[in-house]
This record gives sequence, C-alpha cells and structure tokens, in this order.
Amino acid sequence: MKRLLIFLAVLFVSVMSSACINNFAIQELNIKAKEYLDKGDYDEAIKRLESSVDLDGSIFETRYNLAVAYVNKEEFQKAVNQLNEAAVLNPSNPDVYYTLGVAYEGEASSRLINKVQNETQEDNSLESEKTPETFGSGIFQNAKDAEFAIAKLDEAIKAYRKYLELSKNSEDTDKVQEHISELEEDKNTYAKELNGVEPENPVQGE
Repeated sequence: MKRLLIFLAVLFVSVMSSACINNFAIQELNIKAKEYLDKGDYDEAIKRLESSVDLDGSIFETRYNLAVAYVNKEEFQKAVNQLNEAAVLNPSNPDVYYTLGVAYEGEASSRLINKVQNETQEDNSLESEKTPETFGSGIFQNAKDAEFAIAKLDEAIKAYRKYLELSKNSEDTDKVQEHISELEEDKNTYAKELNGVEPENPVQGE
C-alpha cells in the first residue's frame, strides 16, 4: 500500500501582519518566530508563538504559523486545534483548510502499522523489543486505529475540498484534486480492512 502523500512543500507560511498588532511584545514574538520558521527551527518558533497566543489569541497569523510549526514537528492534533481557531478568525483564507487537510492526513498516517513500527524501532526501551500485534493484513494494529484513520481521512478530504472552493483557478487545483482521489482510495482500502475484506488487486497495465 502506498504511503499517504503530504504536500509539505506546498505549505505557505503567512506573513505576519506586524503593523496590525498593537502590542509590542506580541509583535516582537511573532517577528522572531517567523525568523525561526524560515530557518526550520520549529521548537524555538513554537515557544514564541505559544507565548504570543497566551498574550492575545485573536491574531490569525499567530495561530496559523503555530499550526504550521506543529505540522512540521508532526504534532498534528495540536496543529488541528490551532487551525480550527484560525479558521474562526479568518474563515475565507484557503491556506487554513489546505494545512488542515495536511494535519488530518498526518493524524491518519500516525496509525499505520509501518509508522508505529518505525517509532518503536527508534525507542531504546525494553518495550521497543516487542513486536506489535496486528489484525487483518497488517495495515493497522487494531480496528480502533482503522476507524480513527478513516475518520481523519474523511476530515482531510473535506478540508481539501474547502481549499479548492476558496481558491478557485489556483495553479495546484489539478494536483489537489488528484490527491483527494488518492485519499478516497486509501479510505476505501481502510474500510475494507476494517470490514475484514481484502482489498482488490489493481488491474495490471492501467
């Protein structure tokens, strides 16, 4: 089964609207966080953006950039939380929904057995020596993980469709639409796995 594709390269970090921020401390935190984001130092960016949110949680750029940093750290649930807040602040911004799709995909992929095994191998504890049990063909460890992944892929598809709705005539429309189709296929595969039905073999030569 092909792994889920996450278009991290297409993510855009919104420019901080510093001129619109009256609080000098928040302005400084956001500017410094942007510098760290550009360098790929997400830990330091997150520290400053979290502090900025604590001071004022009503600034869209702060919420959005914090979510982007969380996505790059693979802290997807935290990213989803921030993006939902950002969507309330600026519901017409298409990048919010694109990034939300990425975050939901990340949550889904975190339940794949290969992902679990890779994380286990990196753990040096005694627990890491145990081989995780699986069910079905081995895509997931259990039915609960399969249900979770299906639900998150469904949310990702909705988010990407919202992105397309808000960004009409975008240059990446075809790419995103193709990706949605791939997610639909993955969701169907997971549903068959959950129901105990082996997915059909693809037709050769197509």
